[in-house]
Amino acid sequence: MFVRQFFILLMFSVATLSASCQENKDKEADGQNPIDNRLLGKWDVISKTDSEEVRGVEKETDRDIYQPGEKTYEFTAENKLIITDGFGRHQTTLPIWMLEGELYIGQFHTDKEPYALSFTENRLTMVKREEERKDGEVIVQQEVVVLKRHL
Repeated sequence: MFVRQFFILLMFSVATLSASCQENKDKEADGQNPIDNRLLGKWDVISKTDSEEVRGVEKETDRDIYQPGEKTYEFTAENKLIITDGFGRHQTTLPIWMLEGELYIGQFHTDKEPYALSFTENRLTMVKREEERKDGEVIVQQEVVVLKRHL
């Protein structure tokens, strides 16, 4: 009887330890999820496009094109994003974190949508899609930010 109880207790301990290790496998010692090293540094924003789609048909598109240095994103190793606008006149610092390869920007809340990232040579494309139901229809809002590594 004692052996059986000991075995059950041992198995429970191993399962608990295993689960806690799995939960923290992507985190650094400070509890933060590390960001992709390819993000680190300064990037020029080339364009930002916001679009809205209803029933598969694009209803609205707003596209901003930026000159080099007009708007920059700087990703730091301290899990911060420094957004500089107007050729350096305005600056905002936001927290960032990554989970399962996707980037989250801004304060944490449970329904925050992440950015999917794709890298090519010295470019980065960040895409965020949000779906909401309004008047029985599904509305998809998409934001696409295209960046180029700042030289």
